[in-house]
Amino acid sequence: MSRTAWGGDIYSTMVDRRIELHTLLLCDYALTAQDGKISAVGIFSQINVGRLPAVHGRCFVVAVLEAEPGAHELTLQVVSPKGIAILEHPPQLRIDVPENATSANIVADLNGMRIEELGRHRIELRAGDRLLGSTPFTIYLVWQSQQGGNA
Repeated sequence: MSRTAWGGDIYSTMVDRRIELHTLLLCDYALTAQDGKISAVGIFSQINVGRLPAVHGRCFVVAVLEAEPGAHELTLQVVSPKGIAILEHPPQLRIDVPENATSANIVADLNGMRIEELGRHRIELRAGDRLLGSTPFTIYLVWQSQQGGNA
């Protein structure tokens, strides 16, 4: 068996600490209260656009995780129906789970998400290369009637 300089098994140091996704959602607004509770307002699974390309002004991603104590590096990404990563600079998130805790919450603000195709997209949360989970949302094209008088 291979050992590290401090006597631990070298292979156990390469495995991510246990982390599991329980909830992943998209909403209009979210915040974390002082007591750690999350409030998510306007949970949705579809975005209507009038034309393509479009930019969705602002939305929030909320994740509830169960994790071993310590630091965990996570990445959020939005993936198109063709499997293409949409966010040029996906949020890199670091959570520090205290020794006496087993869960952690994430509230991430997504501003200016560029949308270039219709259909079922997904938000993915990863720990390194490991996909913790995803949640789908669909982009629809809606025709907006012009408001105007009789001319």
